[in-house]
Amino acid sequence: MPLSGFLRSEIRAAFVVAWASCLGAVLAPSNARGDAPLTWESGNHKASLSLSTRFRVETWDARATDSDTFTALRSRVGLKYSYQESFAAFAEFQDARINGLDSVTSGAAALYRAAAGGKSKTSGDRIRQLWVQFKPTSALTLRAGRQDIKLGTEVMYPEGNWKYLKIARLSQRLGGTVGWTHGERSNDGVTAAYDFGDHHLYLFGAKPTTGVFDLNSSYASQEDIIYGGASWTAKRGTWLPNTEVRLFGLYYEDERDASDGAFGGLNNQTLRVWSAGFSSVGIYPCGEGNADLTLWATYQWGDWPAVGPNWDHQAWAALVEGGYQWTNVRMKPWVRAGVNVASGDGSTTDRDHESFFNVLPTNHLYYGYADQFALGNLINYFAQLRLKPFAKTGLDVFVHHFTKLTSDDGRHFGTGAFNKNAFGYGLDTTTAHRGLGTAVDIVVSHELHERVSLLAGYSYMWGHAHWNDLPDDDTRFAFFQVTAKY
Repeated sequence: MPLSGFLRSEIRAAFVVAWASCLGAVLAPSNARGDAPLTWESGNHKASLSLSTRFRVETWDARATDSDTFTALRSRVGLKYSYQESFAAFAEFQDARINGLDSVTSGAAALYRAAAGGKSKTSGDRIRQLWVQFKPTSALTLRAGRQDIKLGTEVMYPEGNWKYLKIARLSQRLGGTVGWTHGERSNDGVTAAYDFGDHHLYLFGAKPTTGVFDLNSSYASQEDIIYGGASWTAKRGTWLPNTEVRLFGLYYEDERDASDGAFGGLNNQTLRVWSAGFSSVGIYPCGEGNADLTLWATYQWGDWPAVGPNWDHQAWAALVEGGYQWTNVRMKPWVRAGVNVASGDGSTTDRDHESFFNVLPTNHLYYGYADQFALGNLINYFAQLRLKPFAKTGLDVFVHHFTKLTSDDGRHFGTGAFNKNAFGYGLDTTTAHRGLGTAVDIVVSHELHERVSLLAGYSYMWGHAHWNDLPDDDTRFAFFQVTAKY
């Protein structure tokens, strides 16, 4: 056996033994486990082991002749060492496996199967994170190595409603890990953060890794893609009462060309896109609960040789969301609504590309759980109801309505580059109709144990004029997931 294969087998075996040996501790009552059975401390030194596994069953029928059901298991082992507050190092190994991808599969299942070369199963075991972190002062944090980058989470707050809006309604719009997928994405790069008290500065530069839908080739560095940026956050209450304001900039560069087999090529030129924007999020006591308002807007410019040589890029996107939560009413109903809008390209002959570029996002959070759209040439109206029927049970219901901003452009879909041969976005120009569809998403969450959670959901989208010529223009997606963490 080659040395690399031997080492990978040994790592996999060690992973299985480590996880299995701690499974009893994970599921044991709290008083039997003690406060931190997977943590070792001695003086200024501290080491901790983290374990997680996620099993999911998915059923897909995205305008297909039949439905397809497959299973996926993703497990991780992480080891962290820290010295006081000044130094930390972290390594995380991932093993991910998918089985049962049928030849008539559709939706996300079809992407997994295509990345696996048409096979019914795929797997990958790789180092997902490997970084070191320094804190020369209490305000400055420096991190280098393979790490997650989730733009928009640079500043967080302890309250549950603030966490939800920041994580699930604002973050990762242009840069994220696509954690919903079984491969996910990481980054090889450096980050720096400086906390001024009322303000926070964040800088980063990185190369994204492969992964997301490509398990077999996951976590290889995308050498021909770089991106980086900065954000300045005025923490809540600094500029406006109960409101956080954030300014950000982002640069993305892709040098892959046709000789590499990359998505049809970039005409041997470099794709460069600059993005600049702002966001704000606020929660305001009002009557028997809280009102909330979230805003986000971005303008882009750059070079777009993916269409043709010497094409320019200019585009924009914006969103507004608002809601109200009754905090003293049973089930704490939270009603929200909003609209996401992104520019489209009204002409294919003027050498100006005007469709918004979604960069490297986590779109699963925002434009329907069936993941049929990216933020490009899109108007997405939505209404949302969040309920807490029981202390450990949550219910989320979304209703989305999708149209194109301009009929001259197509339907954009995808979530960014996930292997070395994929641009990461597709364009469906089959018709000039603007109507795309209406979708209902229902998701139920339940905390079975303090270390074990359940998640189940169903999405149904009935297609509109864009898909009128298809025998079946509907999309159906259902899933059931169990996650154990320690």
